[in-house]
Amino acid sequence: MPTESADKRQGGQASEHVTLADDELYRALASTQRRRLLHLLLVSDAGAMSVDKLVTLLSGWTATDSGAAVSPDEHARTRIALTHVHLPRLEKLGLIEYDPDGGTVDVATVDPAVATLIERSVGGDRSARQ
Repeated sequence: MPTESADKRQGGQASEHVTLADDELYRALASTQRRRLLHLLLVSDAGAMSVDKLVTLLSGWTATDSGAAVSPDEHARTRIALTHVHLPRLEKLGLIEYDPDGGTVDVATVDPAVATLIERSVGGDRSARQ
């Protein structure tokens, strides 16, 4: 039996989906951090993730790209940007479910074409580095 998160990634029961025709989707995906965040949520089978875990994963991704450790200040800046900019924007668009009080984030129901676009956009980041 698929998990609720897996069902959401498959385009399960949504009242409204963000589609490829939505300009705001492309504005949201213009940020590398937001593309990576969505990718992490889409590939996770664990369901909701804590904001702390997402900050750690995104900081690690940045460290891998740069080849240098992420400083505590950079880690804090990532957390601030995530909680004050990226998560609210993605939630407003309907791509994630964010609980600021509980500190958890989960993927919302995502149109399969949008999920493919997100995966390809992150894959493009990886192939450009290789």
